[in-house]
Amino acid sequence: MSNITLSVFFLFVAFWIYSIISVYRAKFKDDKQKIFWQIGIVFVPPLAFFYFFMKKNLILK
Repeated sequence: MSNITLSVFFLFVAFWIYSIISVYRAKFKDDKQKIFWQIGIVFVPPLAFFYFFMKKNLILK
């Protein structure tokens, strides 16, 4: 594998782990949304990108 491929892979894994931690720590407006995002991000890692952009609408401030 090339260095670029490995770099992209490790960045994706780091972003995925960040999203998982963020979901578990955050206080959501609705508990059902939190469960959806927890299950979704763990089993469908590309959902982490969607969560990152929708996070401000889902979390209590």
